[in-house]
Amino acid sequence: MSTDDTGGTTANDLGGAEDMLSPMEATDSDEVRNADGDEVVDPPEDWVAADKFGMSSEEERQGETLDQRLAEEVPDVTPDDIDPVAVPGQIDGTPEDGDSLFPILK
Repeated sequence: MSTDDTGGTTANDLGGAEDMLSPMEATDSDEVRNADGDEVVDPPEDWVAADKFGMSSEEERQGETLDQRLAEEVPDVTPDDIDPVAVPGQIDGTPEDGDSLFPILK
């Protein structure tokens, strides 16, 4: 008497080697049924680099001045982003915020 609940279907009954996917097909997002790689990316409305300096051969030969290059730069941090109370490099909840965890020997 058997207590096996497989219903009589085994892996060998499901098909042979010709029914198996190749490794490339097995990881294809359509076969795996996920959206990885299937998302559509919309191109930008206009070509951004075409209107910058240096697109013509004359401008490329001439080169940009330092003032032109500096004018194109965008700062990473604005003065509004800096917290005046925090000390640079300080982490909240560390011993530097209050009493020491260990006795300090002098």
